[in-house]
Amino acid sequence: MRRFVLTAIGLGFLHTVAVSCNFSQNNQQNAQANEPSASASYEMPADNVTEPYDPDKFALEAGRGELRKEYFGIKLADLKKDADGNYVMTEEQRETFVSNIEGKHMCSLQWISWKKFGNVMLEKNPDGTLSCTGGQKSSTTDDYLKLEGVITVVNPLHLKFKGKIITCVSHINNGEPVVRDGEFNFTVAGQRRYWRMQEMNNPKDRCCDYVDIYFD
Repeated sequence: MRRFVLTAIGLGFLHTVAVSCNFSQNNQQNAQANEPSASASYEMPADNVTEPYDPDKFALEAGRGELRKEYFGIKLADLKKDADGNYVMTEEQRETFVSNIEGKHMCSLQWISWKKFGNVMLEKNPDGTLSCTGGQKSSTTDDYLKLEGVITVVNPLHLKFKGKIITCVSHINNGEPVVRDGEFNFTVAGQRRYWRMQEMNNPKDRCCDYVDIYFD
């Protein structure tokens, strides 16, 4: 009788293990069946093949909406594109654009505020560039953003800034100022009404700084 009981318990254990294994295998098969195939939505490009950058396509795929048809008197439809897909301006078009964006523009750093903006002043230089000075100051803390440099207009969607960008935020870099000194790219994406600095990784801390210069 004791041997029979042990055998029954042993059989029950084996049955439980078998059921458990089958359940696990079934779940794994179901998960694999429900998992979307990578090839269904994205196909890896062939080696050494890069698709030309298309700012219009990028804006749509990034969920930011279509680009505007016109920026400060320059229609995108009137611009040609280079081999890399970037818009190219004639000197006459660039001069018109520079004249139209000259003046005061709002600016912001997300750590300070997206409600109370700062300002930068863009002033046209004899060589067709724009001097850019200004920044944003927190109304409640000592946090601030400062910009001082020169902007070269690449096209309506791309401004190249050369100079200093200083950010100071209490919870970043132990509250010490972070100085960026060099060349930085500000670009437009989709329906957004600002140029955003693309070199956004903070060089002194693990965070991203969204430095924006607005159309207005």
